[in-house]
Amino acid sequence: MQQSGVLGLSIQGDAEQVRDFRSAPLVTQTVFADMLGLSHDVIRGWIESGVVPSVKIGRRRVVNLHQFRKDMDQGKTIFCAGDYSEE
Repeated sequence: MQQSGVLGLSIQGDAEQVRDFRSAPLVTQTVFADMLGLSHDVIRGWIESGVVPSVKIGRRRVVNLHQFRKDMDQGKTIFCAGDYSEE
């Protein structure tokens, strides 16, 4: 999974391209779609209906992968419309 223009910092403090988003707390809808092998339209629909947790940063809405992982670690296996509609 690779997205051009996404930079992170190495341990030494040097800018480097991020190649693995699995441990990121937030990911774009496109990256989340790539992770799951689904279309961007499906992910956008899930976000609009509150199926997956998201947060708005500026004008963009990104998937809250940290919350998604936390819920799965606590045993959540079914994600339904409205689960995250108040976020």
